[in-house]
Amino acid sequence: MKAYLSIIKIRFILLLQYRMAAIAGVCTQFFFGIVRIMVFYAFYRATTDRVPLSYNQAITYIWMGQAMFSMVPWNGDSEIQNLIRTGNVSYELLRPINLYNQWFCRAFALRTAPTILRAVPMFLIALFLLPKDYGMMFPPSL
Repeated sequence: MKAYLSIIKIRFILLLQYRMAAIAGVCTQFFFGIVRIMVFYAFYRATTDRVPLSYNQAITYIWMGQAMFSMVPWNGDSEIQNLIRTGNVSYELLRPINLYNQWFCRAFALRTAPTILRAVPMFLIALFLLPKDYGMMFPPSL
């Protein structure tokens, strides 16, 4: 277990070095979040039917989706893909740890580190700095 925690820690520290990429990602996600909110604002103001989510719930859902966007596994670990492509994955099989667990730990760090770097500023901005029509609402209870 100690080896797997070390893999997560090392990959996490490695991925936290890309702070400027995280800032650019926050700005991009923030921009597209505002655009989506504007579209929803137009739909909610134009409808006369009963809607399943209130406007504030829809905005909160949008901000949650924007903050957790990097959790979507659209691309894999490029280092692992390169190991498979070159055939050097055989060296990984010789190590005294389970290959699946090792790759799982790498994937866990690959998804969580960028998400934390993006989600925390997104939540802070959406909760406290935006006006009511564009901001996220607090949950009703813990």
